[in-house]
Amino acid sequence: MRPDELSNVSLEVEKLFYDLQNRIMSDVVRRIKKTGEITSTADYQLTRYAILGNSTEFIEGEIKRIIGMTDAELWSIYDEVINKDYTRNAALYEQVNRQFVPPEENDWIKEIGNAIRVQTAGEIINISRSLGFTLDYGNGKKVFAPLSEYYQRYIDSACIDIASGAFDYNSVLRRVVKQMTSSGLQYVDYASGYRSKATVASRRAVMTGVHQLSNKINERVAKEIGTDDYEVTAHYGARLSHSYWQGGIYSYKELQDICGLGSVTGLCGANCRHSYYPFVKGISVPTYTHEELDEIRKKDAEIHNFKGKSYTAYEASQKQRNYETTMRAQRARVKLLKEGKAESEDVIAAQARYLHTLHEYQKFSAVVNLNTQMERVYLDGLGRIAPGRTIKGR
Repeated sequence: MRPDELSNVSLEVEKLFYDLQNRIMSDVVRRIKKTGEITSTADYQLTRYAILGNSTEFIEGEIKRIIGMTDAELWSIYDEVINKDYTRNAALYEQVNRQFVPPEENDWIKEIGNAIRVQTAGEIINISRSLGFTLDYGNGKKVFAPLSEYYQRYIDSACIDIASGAFDYNSVLRRVVKQMTSSGLQYVDYASGYRSKATVASRRAVMTGVHQLSNKINERVAKEIGTDDYEVTAHYGARLSHSYWQGGIYSYKELQDICGLGSVTGLCGANCRHSYYPFVKGISVPTYTHEELDEIRKKDAEIHNFKGKSYTAYEASQKQRNYETTMRAQRARVKLLKEGKAESEDVIAAQARYLHTLHEYQKFSAVVNLNTQMERVYLDGLGRIAPGRTIKGR
């Protein structure tokens, strides 16, 4: 798939995990809000089951829901990959006098597409059943709490803090909301201990499957039309280590030796938006001229300065992603404080922090000559959460 297509292919799955995160965090706030009406520890113990008792059933129901909805999205995603990476080669088959078998009649395409879909679905199930929150206690001490433990231990403790009078309701609400939104719903690989946001883990699972399917299709097509050459895609804002080889034409061995195909940091590796397509010398026409590739490299190497720091195009795009992550967390904080009926001063302060970050994001984007990508922020599905006008970005 092309770089612009790869940027958007996993968005629907990411949206599902943001929705799951929102539903779980809202459920936590709802339970804590109930405790705010209790005036003693004894009363809380009497109503504890009513507040926390069905948390396991709630979590299981949400996980089943996300798995079912994600499976449907995977069918759509991998059908799109097949359509774009296989069907677009139909003319090339004709030019070399080879038979093109439509995807709906191609058993190999069906088999590999289904195998990778099943593989990705399995990874999504694993992610969905390994979720929780990472709690930051300061001084570098962070503890991962699986969802079931988070409800039964940490939320229970928060409720007792309120019911006993040790802390007032608003203080506990602020603390829990900050904990959850700072962490975000996280996935843990219990074998390695590696943790990442659930949205990031789901995107990685989908993108790994997309790259695998795309690569297998293009390598099969190359074999069937009798070529060992491939053209690599190119785009603005590539990391500098990729910029020098993007857009070129290489043999399969050169894809490995020069472009790093098969390595985490190389072609089709982590966060890479490049792909490669069969190229028949004497028939295929290069997508880019040498002059166009030189212009892309020149722009990628330009340095932009913002508040005393320098950024290449790739570094600037990564800084944008950081701003967007921060804004999504801030937006969730506003929403949850509102749902918990927090004091108006707390809600207004949270809204102000979000708007400040938004304005910084827009100013930064203008300085580094990048379009803002608010659609990435609105993946959270929260809608408008703060009043007032915003600064117009590019």
